[in-house]
Amino acid sequence: MICSMSGVHRLRLSDRIFFVTVNLRRPLPRFTEAEFPLILATLEESRRRLGFALCGYVLMPDHWHALLGPRAPLTISRLVQDVKYVSARRLNRQRQSHDPLWQHQFWDRFVRHNREFGQRLHYMHFNPVRKGLVAKPEDWRWSSCRNFSL
Repeated sequence: MICSMSGVHRLRLSDRIFFVTVNLRRPLPRFTEAEFPLILATLEESRRRLGFALCGYVLMPDHWHALLGPRAPLTISRLVQDVKYVSARRLNRQRQSHDPLWQHQFWDRFVRHNREFGQRLHYMHFNPVRKGLVAKPEDWRWSSCRNFSL
């Protein structure tokens, strides 16, 4: 089934793994070390409440990536909407702001096979290295890298 969401057509799929990218709205200040725990806590709380699989993640100063597995009837759109809404409320409270935090849209692609899963996981975990934040993926505190053997 195809539905329209703000002009973007998304398949209503569940029971698949999705690679998701959510970007901070520009020109907002980048996330600080003190804000990463709020985002991570929101992901974990949403996972427990909504019952989706969180297969891997990386939090970056201006975006985050995750491999997420919604289970029917939960859709990827509803899942990401929940994480964005709750994290924005918490972060805005800390920032003493009311501005929209996340870009309206997010990017997702469902993972078609095991090799692609590995490629997406590798891409996520090496993102802090490519951006010059750390020398090795396992040095970045705000990712699931240490949960996997590289």
